[in-house]
Amino acid sequence: MKKKYLFVVLFVVVGIVGFAGTEYFPVAENERIPEAIDSVATRRDLRRSFFDKREILVVYGAKDLALQQQYKNILHELSLKEVSKSWRSVKVSYQNVAEVSKESLSNNIVFLVGAVDENPLIKKYMGDTPFQVSHSEIKIGTKQVPNNNSILGVCFYPSPTDPKIPFSFLTGTDAQEVFSLFAEKVAERGQSFYRQNLEYEVYVNKERLVMGDFNTNWGIEGSTFFNFATGTRVLLDTDDFKFINHQKAIEPADVATWQAKVMASKATIVDFVHGNSVPKITYNFYTCTEEKGLMTGNTDHSTFDTVTNSVHTIVNKIYTNNNIGRDNALVLHNLIGKSDKNIITLGLPIYFTETWQMKGYQYWAARLVESENTFTIAELLNNSFMEMESSLIRDCMAGAFTDFLITTWGKDTYLKRYKNASIYEGEIKALEVKWQNYLRGLPKAHPKKKTEKKKLPYLKGFNFAHEGYSIYNGYGSQKATESLLKQKNMGSNAMAIVPYTGINDINTPTPLHFSNNAGSENDDAVVHAVAMASNMGMYTLLKPQIYVGGSWPGGIDMPTDAQWDKFHDYYYRWIRHYAFLAEIHEMDALCIGVEFTKATLSQPDAWREMIKKTRALYSGQLTYAANWGAEFEKIEFWDDLDFIGLNSYYPLSKKDNPTNEELSLQFDTVKTKIKKVYNRFKKPIVFTEIGFRSVDAPWKNPHAEADDTINEEAQRRSYEIIFEGIQDEPWCQGILWWKFPSYIEYRGEHNSAFTPNNKLAEESVRDWFTK
Repeated sequence: MKKKYLFVVLFVVVGIVGFAGTEYFPVAENERIPEAIDSVATRRDLRRSFFDKREILVVYGAKDLALQQQYKNILHELSLKEVSKSWRSVKVSYQNVAEVSKESLSNNIVFLVGAVDENPLIKKYMGDTPFQVSHSEIKIGTKQVPNNNSILGVCFYPSPTDPKIPFSFLTGTDAQEVFSLFAEKVAERGQSFYRQNLEYEVYVNKERLVMGDFNTNWGIEGSTFFNFATGTRVLLDTDDFKFINHQKAIEPADVATWQAKVMASKATIVDFVHGNSVPKITYNFYTCTEEKGLMTGNTDHSTFDTVTNSVHTIVNKIYTNNNIGRDNALVLHNLIGKSDKNIITLGLPIYFTETWQMKGYQYWAARLVESENTFTIAELLNNSFMEMESSLIRDCMAGAFTDFLITTWGKDTYLKRYKNASIYEGEIKALEVKWQNYLRGLPKAHPKKKTEKKKLPYLKGFNFAHEGYSIYNGYGSQKATESLLKQKNMGSNAMAIVPYTGINDINTPTPLHFSNNAGSENDDAVVHAVAMASNMGMYTLLKPQIYVGGSWPGGIDMPTDAQWDKFHDYYYRWIRHYAFLAEIHEMDALCIGVEFTKATLSQPDAWREMIKKTRALYSGQLTYAANWGAEFEKIEFWDDLDFIGLNSYYPLSKKDNPTNEELSLQFDTVKTKIKKVYNRFKKPIVFTEIGFRSVDAPWKNPHAEADDTINEEAQRRSYEIIFEGIQDEPWCQGILWWKFPSYIEYRGEHNSAFTPNNKLAEESVRDWFTK
């Protein structure tokens, strides 16, 4: 059972998301690795020693005296910086390879940099790794990559002096190229210069083209080896533009159209600012989120790089007719630089972008006006305040605010005040009146397009969990699409996608951050996964959640009404971001909250108000996922929602081995509680979460952490009891099991996790979902 459906899934995946010209290897290699490393070092060991020390000794090597001085200049500045609060920040010291002692090498986390023939420690240390660098090629295990002035970067490999301490290196055969890339990393990342997206990376002309991770034995893991070098082609190279096509993202026949588009946009901006020539811009086109993320370290739809004067953009069906203005931002950076007000810098590129988020910034700003989700001028000009806000809402309002200022001040005054856009208090008051008038006019000028709300089907699916925190196994990855296809193959017609934020203090209101790291549940990864699911015919529920350190959302309890108000203000500013994201990308449903037991029961009016404002912004179905027990049974605002969400972890027995009849009778008791809520509110009820681990007696305390047992049969029995119990129940509109991972190799073959993937319960799900 565990393997019989895998071939079909993998075959379909390759057809949908395979990259042309990219190498993927499905299995790890058998390579000879030093026994000391194999028997001692783990990634956990290396991370622990790194975080204990938070210091890196950079050992540089260069024969050229001028290059030595350049290394010293950069590293001296870096060494003066103190460690910041960021966990990536480190204290840096440095030494020339000719001067470093054995004691220093033994006692420090070492970063080696320099050409392989000019830093003898690199050649010595590299002998214990799966890498070799020569003038003709770079060997990565059994694979060979041509050396075209290439640079190899390795991050956190067991040190030969102490396998529990990591060392890293950056090397190649061209000393100047190695230094240039190192200097760029320091300029971009400061004290976190050592970081990489994957554990080894090969750069060609400063582009990351080959990369991957190690296996548990510190050999090359075949399934995470990526080679994009063979799929890159220059399609256009003129005095003004260079187009680089990665993995056939655009067709050669479309080059003229793209060229005309970027030329026209550039000409409009140059004319507007009375500018001179703009340096040549390189456009990089990518096929998908994973590809762009692996090659650039950023999974956003579109980004620009001022160091290389380049634009990096994903071109696929998901982003058809959607330009978010990053190329315009690069042109403006070259012509007029930054404003002292971030909202001004952000807004002008969007002002020139007609298809921002497909329908344009004015259309979306009108929706923000209708739903009372705008900002005052004082808020817009407050850089610190805007940094905490939704980037989607911020950027939309930035475009609208730029349009307002140009209309109000005129172009010449706007440009004169661009660099120093500080506005004195009296002027702000006068402008605020005009700003509010401008906003009130947007809905009439840009009326909302009517869309029919999708009918809620009977949901059969899973909470799709972001278990992988690398670019290649999170929501934006090929593996995630493979996982969704397997769910579809099991009979799923729905998925809930679950981006997280986190807090640590349950009694103090704090702003909630938005996921934006490349390997996280960031917006573009979420959009990618939702688009893949929609293409498979799945109903999509966006279900943002809060991870609470040392507690859970139901533990959040504010001491005063004022603090409750502040908490709900912060929470709404977070959840409205996802409402806007769901509206823009036409997701089918939004869950406005998950398991805020004390907040919902003690502050129902605050939730009614949030639901009202969210409904004005978002057109799809709205729900809330209540915790089992008192919250689900006593919430007062179910009538404000389209359907009722229940996270059901009601115990089904206290016995170690109850009969199926006993389990069913207890679930009948649970159903009585559910029917009572249904009879009162007459709203369909969906199990927004329900699940059982594959452990002994999972029915005792279904939500509990796992013990040391593994029992697939007990999990299967629990699934069968639930499926049989909800069959033909008029109140039940479906079930979203907790949970299914973003990559199907998660936790291996035998594990105690909630997922039914590759377990006996998988067959139960398939049987019931395909009935």
